[in-house]
Amino acid sequence: MRSKTHLFLLDFSPKAPKVILATWLLATIAASSSLAQIPEQARAAIDRVIGGRKGTYIADEGVYKFVLPREAAMTVQDYQALSPNIGLNSWVAFMPAIHHEALLTGQLLLLEDEVDSVLTTVLNAGLEVTSLADSSLSFNGPRLKALDVMGVGTYQSLASAFRKTLDETRRIRAGLNGKVTKLALPELQLDSSVDPDPLNDILSMRGQVSQGVYRAAIGRHALLRGETIEREMGISTWISFTGTNDHAVALGDFAVTVDELQNLLKALRSRGFKITSIRNHTAGEHPQFLFVHFWQQGNSVELARGLRYALDVQVGSVATNHIASRDE
Repeated sequence: MRSKTHLFLLDFSPKAPKVILATWLLATIAASSSLAQIPEQARAAIDRVIGGRKGTYIADEGVYKFVLPREAAMTVQDYQALSPNIGLNSWVAFMPAIHHEALLTGQLLLLEDEVDSVLTTVLNAGLEVTSLADSSLSFNGPRLKALDVMGVGTYQSLASAFRKTLDETRRIRAGLNGKVTKLALPELQLDSSVDPDPLNDILSMRGQVSQGVYRAAIGRHALLRGETIEREMGISTWISFTGTNDHAVALGDFAVTVDELQNLLKALRSRGFKITSIRNHTAGEHPQFLFVHFWQQGNSVELARGLRYALDVQVGSVATNHIASRDE
């Protein structure tokens, strides 16, 4: 069927009714998305890469989507399992893009003992991490995390990258014979005596010590509802050390912009830091800030050097590429 071309004369002057302009813009976007389709050959190729199942094609949005139930996440006890319909699944969706062949978005439902390794796999595969949080469902079963990802590229490259994350979760579960292990928690000590001087020198900060616990913070600037907010309003990177010089626990938040997030995650994972959440503190600020919560334990000076590396990567003075994670 031949498509018809229609010409419209639109008034873009300041006096033009805003409703008309908004309606025209929405119609244009909708028409563009309805014309975008994923060829059947591309969908078949994605099926082969993802493996084990076929996706569902939503033609009116031009989206090819897979919903992947997590059997390990659905098991409450050895003899009881929940339905995946209550959200106990991972998913991935593909759609055509304008500046690339395809756009991928997805969410990986992970058991607690899978997060660090799978997050590293996502970054090394060329996908982007956009969020990490506790699963929206709390129940008497394994503790779950939701890791949101996105990427642009070809259908083949995106499907291959996502498949690596699925393979990594299978590798972890097979290595543990299907058992769920509790995430190791930091060994916090009631009495702390961390020497602040080497930490200040390495981090180029002026931290404060209270009851033997070291804490330092770097403020950043953002506009929120037209007002400038800084460190004391929550836009800050903060780092704490507790314990002793030989066995300290370092934890804190990195405040990062969207453009800084991926490299900062690579830097932290390359130095063995565990990522526990990636989230917002406010909504509507400019630039948008995300907060990466981390922790690790070990020698205080070595931990500080790892964090100094992450800070240098964040500001662009050091490059980071493939991650060779040093988990302990």
